[in-house]
Amino acid sequence: MSDISDEFDLEPEPVSIIDMLDHLESLVNQSRRVPLTPNIVINEEEILDVLDQIRVGMPEEIKEARMVLETRESRLREAQEQAEQILAAAQERAERLTDDHEVTRRAGAEADAILTDARERSRKMRRDADDYARERMEELETQLATALSQVRRGVEALEAGREGGSEDKPKGRGRRR
Repeated sequence: MSDISDEFDLEPEPVSIIDMLDHLESLVNQSRRVPLTPNIVINEEEILDVLDQIRVGMPEEIKEARMVLETRESRLREAQEQAEQILAAAQERAERLTDDHEVTRRAGAEADAILTDARERSRKMRRDADDYARERMEELETQLATALSQVRRGVEALEAGREGGSEDKPKGRGRRR
């Protein structure tokens, strides 16, 4: 298949850095050991080729990793902004409710003050009306006492005149009892 891809100039599928590192490890594991040492003999050309592939492939994977990190950070910022907006809205609502409660409390206090003032005015008006009525009644009592006194004197005068003589009675068209 590699002949076909070379023939049609197709790009091979990109290989990940992990795959290249696995290939490098495979090369190390398949190498020949130098007897009586921990050293191995590795084909220099193969190692350098894999290292070049890692260098070429690394920037792309680093770009992808950066994009993933940037996306993550962007989403975190958006979530943080959303959380701040929600918190600000909640605080604003709480303040409005507190203000509404304060307005209600103030209105209640003002209503209580108005009711207290109205009750006091009502009591004062009742006292004033009672005082006025008492004064008028006392004046009327005085006037009636005066009138009664005059009526009594008039009745006494008539009685005294009747006892003293019946000849003074007017003759004429008077009413009989």
